[in-house]
Amino acid sequence: MDQRYSDLEIVPVPVSDIAALVELFLLVERQHQQYWPLRWALRADIQQRYMGWISSNHANPDWLFIIARRKIRPAGDNASGEVLGGLAAAINQEIPIYQFTHYAFIHDLAVRADVRRQGIANALIQYSRQWARDKGVNQLRLMAAEKNTAAKTLFEKLGFQTTYAEMVLPVDSI
Repeated sequence: MDQRYSDLEIVPVPVSDIAALVELFLLVERQHQQYWPLRWALRADIQQRYMGWISSNHANPDWLFIIARRKIRPAGDNASGEVLGGLAAAINQEIPIYQFTHYAFIHDLAVRADVRRQGIANALIQYSRQWARDKGVNQLRLMAAEKNTAAKTLFEKLGFQTTYAEMVLPVDSI
């Protein structure tokens, strides 16, 4: 990790920082919508929906909402507690044909553009990996947009393996 972030901490998102987490996730959602609007067409009220989704699952032990921030610094330091990245994951039930019954799934991962490539996403993923282990599941899964080569490269570097490719057929094109 970059020396500037040796004071980085990963913590469960406090209610007071849910709005900051939503803002980070919205950056990714807007990026996805640019890739292919048919797959990721956003609702006009997406911010309120995100706030409701996170707030309604915030206390559920099968959900993980975490943020990366600088550790609190002395009074007067404007960078104290600044949210740099965030992750949302959940324990999901597998369909009943496989040996393992549950897995952890990363729904959202975002890091502010101005602090990317500093080890923040790695720290968030490692935290979620330990959380998944502690929950007794053997897999941490995620989906990466085909066009997001930077994210795919990072995930592969961290040990994620591609197991299948999601494919979408616009039914109106038939």
